[in-house]
Amino acid sequence: MNTKKFFVIGLLLALPSVVSGCFLTLGDLDKIFPVKIGPASISNIRVEPATLPGGVTQSVTVSFAYNHEDGDLGLKAKVTVKLSGATLIEQPLELNKANDTVRVPVTISTPNTETNLSLEVIVAIGDQLSASLPATIHVVGNDDDRDGVSNRDDACPNQAGELANKGCPVPPANTPECIWFVDGWTPPIKQVRFVRVGRQIFAMVNEPDENIDTDTPDVVFAWVTVPHTGDLEIFRLTEIGGTSTGIFAGLGPLLVPALSTPVVQNDGSLNVWDGDTMLLFYGDVNNFSQQCMAQARAGLGD
Repeated sequence: MNTKKFFVIGLLLALPSVVSGCFLTLGDLDKIFPVKIGPASISNIRVEPATLPGGVTQSVTVSFAYNHEDGDLGLKAKVTVKLSGATLIEQPLELNKANDTVRVPVTISTPNTETNLSLEVIVAIGDQLSASLPATIHVVGNDDDRDGVSNRDDACPNQAGELANKGCPVPPANTPECIWFVDGWTPPIKQVRFVRVGRQIFAMVNEPDENIDTDTPDVVFAWVTVPHTGDLEIFRLTEIGGTSTGIFAGLGPLLVPALSTPVVQNDGSLNVWDGDTMLLFYGDVNNFSQQCMAQARAGLGD
């Protein structure tokens, strides 16, 4: 009985120190029960656009969907995009959702040849490597005029143009004419409203209807007149940039000072006085509803 009493009293005396030693801090809990990042999965990796012309530097978007168990912890992630072993971008991210889609812009320079580029997208979430996934960009071919349209799809492969116009140059937008006075054929082609005496007229017509022969450049005709002098000249516009562009251009008559001698129409020279208005006409011979006109001023100086 005395022994039992002694044991109980000793236990009561020792218990506070034992209990006090069991009070644990958060740091102690982390050591004993470490927070484990749950399994993370990466899926639906895409590159948009997945097809690029050759010989351009362009931004593409690499996107992927992720899912992980601890999305409310604000986990740190890192996305690395590599092309042929070289790192193109390394971007830190913070994942605040259990699942989401991540989009990363990447600038790619494509070779001037048809090929496939292999991308590797490496995604690390927390301290765990979650994915290393491949993606492919198809380079469709040469782009000699560097306008973003490959030679294969470019109706004017030797002239920088617009994607919406099959790679062919067009005069400035927001103009009602289908024919323009232009400044020549060196890109960028500009619409002009003034032509100096002593120079020839350049003109351009956008006329898809007249793309008749797909093997040979087609031809249309335009008229330029000066109401003040009564001169009228006809000149020939040839399809440019290929045989199926519907874009026609030509070098017209030479502007010469009006003299006292009678004006001769269609002699290759357009007689003008300083400040005269020149009118350029085009009419579709197969569609009389499509008539268009442009005007410009002729002058001796700038």
